[in-house]
Amino acid sequence: MKKLLLLLICYLLSSSFIYAQRPYWQQQVNFVIDVTLNDVEHTLDGFEKIEYINNSPDTLSFIWIHIWPNAFKNDKTAFSDQQVENGKTDFYFSEKDQRGYINRLDFRIEGEVVKTEDHPQHIDIIKLILPKPLPPGETVFINTPFHVKLPLNFSRGGHFGQAYQITQWYPKPALYDAKGWHPMPYLDQGEFFNDFGNYDVRITLPKNYVVAATGELQNEDEKKWIKSRNDISSLEYTTVKEDKSKKFLEKPKSKKILVSSKETKTLNYKQTNVVDFAWFADKEFLVATDTVLLNGRTIDAYLFYLPGYEKTSQQGVQYIKDVIRFRSVYLGDYPFNVVSVVEAKMGIQGGMEYPTITSIFPTHSEKALEDLIEHEVGHNWFQGILASNERDNPWMDEGFNSYYDVRYIKEKYGENKKEELLEGKQLLQRAMDTWINWKMDQPITTPSEEFSVINYGLIAYFKTAFWLQEIEQYIGKDKFDQAMLSYYDTWKFKHPSPDDFRKILEEKSGKDLSQYFDAATRKENRRVFEKKRNMKIVPFFSLGDYKKHTYIGLFPAIGYNNYDQFMIGLGIHNYNLPSNKFQFILAPLYATNSKQLNGIGRVSYTWVPARKVYKVEAGIGGSRFSTLKGIDSTHQKVFGGFNKVVPFVRIIFNNKNPRDKQTWWLDARTYLINESEFEYTYSAADSTFYPHESDYHGRYLNQLTLGVDNFRRLYPFDGQLQLQQAKDFYRASFTGNYFFNYAKGGGMNFRLFAAKFGYIGTKTTEKEFQTGIYQPKLTAVRGDEDYTYSNYFFGRNEHEGFGSQQIMMRDGDLKLRTDLFQGLQGRSDNWIASMNLNTSLPNKLLPFKLPIKIFLDVGTYAEAWDKESTTSRFLYVGGLQLSIFKNIINVYAPLVYSKEFKDQLKTVPDENTFFKKISFSIDLQKINTRKFLNQAQLY
Repeated sequence: MKKLLLLLICYLLSSSFIYAQRPYWQQQVNFVIDVTLNDVEHTLDGFEKIEYINNSPDTLSFIWIHIWPNAFKNDKTAFSDQQVENGKTDFYFSEKDQRGYINRLDFRIEGEVVKTEDHPQHIDIIKLILPKPLPPGETVFINTPFHVKLPLNFSRGGHFGQAYQITQWYPKPALYDAKGWHPMPYLDQGEFFNDFGNYDVRITLPKNYVVAATGELQNEDEKKWIKSRNDISSLEYTTVKEDKSKKFLEKPKSKKILVSSKETKTLNYKQTNVVDFAWFADKEFLVATDTVLLNGRTIDAYLFYLPGYEKTSQQGVQYIKDVIRFRSVYLGDYPFNVVSVVEAKMGIQGGMEYPTITSIFPTHSEKALEDLIEHEVGHNWFQGILASNERDNPWMDEGFNSYYDVRYIKEKYGENKKEELLEGKQLLQRAMDTWINWKMDQPITTPSEEFSVINYGLIAYFKTAFWLQEIEQYIGKDKFDQAMLSYYDTWKFKHPSPDDFRKILEEKSGKDLSQYFDAATRKENRRVFEKKRNMKIVPFFSLGDYKKHTYIGLFPAIGYNNYDQFMIGLGIHNYNLPSNKFQFILAPLYATNSKQLNGIGRVSYTWVPARKVYKVEAGIGGSRFSTLKGIDSTHQKVFGGFNKVVPFVRIIFNNKNPRDKQTWWLDARTYLINESEFEYTYSAADSTFYPHESDYHGRYLNQLTLGVDNFRRLYPFDGQLQLQQAKDFYRASFTGNYFFNYAKGGGMNFRLFAAKFGYIGTKTTEKEFQTGIYQPKLTAVRGDEDYTYSNYFFGRNEHEGFGSQQIMMRDGDLKLRTDLFQGLQGRSDNWIASMNLNTSLPNKLLPFKLPIKIFLDVGTYAEAWDKESTTSRFLYVGGLQLSIFKNIINVYAPLVYSKEFKDQLKTVPDENTFFKKISFSIDLQKINTRKFLNQAQLY
């Protein structure tokens, strides 16, 4: 047994040694491509010749091929799935003619048709089965025609009208290295890993297009023409009438366009040692040019811009030159003879890099222009020359690049930008510390597709940049710069790994960097706050040094209701970012009418264990306000009201996948409520009943809620199972919401509600009367039925005027006020069930968008199924709904309803008017920070 164990150890050690000593190699993939643009059909027709040189020690029997235009073929691709996960639905709901694909592929080797196999999962990857194995050191030549239908620019490439951004457009072998093949579907969040090669590309298109492309243009006459395109007067516009697709009722318009030339031209671009080829074509492009002198070499710099952006064009060229010089000093010389920046119609506020060329969105801001150019042109080093695996290690591209973004501004502007840089760093540090404090960060080394949307930018870009700054400070700036120069010189035009980068850093610095590289592989566990912090009073809130100070914010607090009327006070809180474990907010309010001290308050403490339970919050809340007002027999104002204290515990369960937006939670709370109502005495003097204040009487309600929500952009839903219990009853209910998105925007919300009510002990007439407000009902819930005082009401006990028309969304939610008809409320001390639908109107129904919806509520209740029932088993209400402020305020106008409602309303003509039947709700409970973060498109 000992001998066997010894042999096994020797084998493993020898295998590891052999693998570690395996020499570095990389494949060479060269392309000759002829392509023609059809700007009517928005298509490309091309023919491609691939020279695939097998520099590996392995014999290859197949080659994986990326055919990434198929990522835009339908809504079942990895790209489409990721877009929806990231909160973007424009491609998912796009029309068929807005999508793209690649077809007419006919791969041949030496004239022989080559068999292909579909990837088992992704339609934008295929396997090319080689007719005979490709040994080490041998070359295979692969030819194929291809046809591409260009999509709208949903991600990096495509078109907007006749403005073209041609990226990821041709069949391209996947990269093969010591780890094997890297076939990968096209993704928006997650970039590329391509072989180096030489490109010879010929582009045919209408003559009056300006083309910007990877590499050097070979047509001298075209070069001269491009350099003359520096004045808008050179553009010959034609006025045309708008097509028939104009919106209903909208007046016909005319617009100026550049008509495509009937003549065509063929442009030839060549470039060696690059990982990709991209090109851009637009008839409106104007061009600013200059040259960069770099160690005896002349580099041509181009800025392709659109009309209207002339003021920043020459400044933009200067920024290109500044970046080339700066990066060449600190990393190594820019190796190509041309560098281009294209202000393209991409539909996003950002940019995207390709070898020798980058696209950015047009901007009039010189600061934004410089930031974009510096970052995107900088990608020529990371990722154009140091071509690491961006899909697995986005930090080696975006993070490195972001580090040099900061260095560039700091060293170019020095003290002039010191405050601006410091403020920017502090804001980013605050954002990262907030995420760390909530234990929602991810390791720096996370693969791109595993990052949450926020973390992709926050961690891969900015946290990596700060991490590199810490390493620079630890080993010294000079040694760091020497290491980066060596890293570039050693690995340029290769595919460095994280270990390659670490090895050079440690060799040049002479220091062990384990602590930094180990930290990059795990989530943060450092303290966000220092142990001792000073308390500091500030107005509203502070963005100051949260590590050293606990900020207490003061703010003016105001309120209003029909009884206390205008209320004013001074609020105090410690809600800041990052958040404190102990949090409080107190807002005492002096009421100008009731002359009493009202207000709200909340105190809580939060634990974030980051295991099976993500967060536990325990605390206590409370409030006090008036709910009644009157004049007593002495003509003095009297008021009734409530105060409540609510201890609570809320548990949010952990979600192991940071990209998953579904959350389960459990909430337990007890409502301890004291109420003062009016008692009335009769005055014989004027035969009138006068109110007078009564003593407060108390009640309690225990509540346990199990909830789940998924605030994804597409088909979001939530559900709550709730159990309530008080002295004489229990109440169990379920509320669920599911939103169906429409392709053209808007959608339909489906709500389902069911409740079961029961008595504790024997049912009595007294119990039935006392539990009336707790019993579930179908029709609109009024303010005096808000038994937990959880919703905001102007007037809880109003029966006339504006205040009486406010309702709350609870129970059956049939949006009709039936307080005059107790028998028609659908109230039950057994069970009720309802279904509520509301749908937005079609976008093109009117020439302008209105926040109008159509609603329909249908419900039933136990008593309606009794044999003696005098009402229908199902009641319904339908009408129009106006929703504003993100559905926080809703106004309902019932137009159709059950016969029972109609008949009873006829008996009260004063109430049976359109405006009297209108109701509204103020649903502050819909304000949800997690919903905003999950549905926001933050990158």
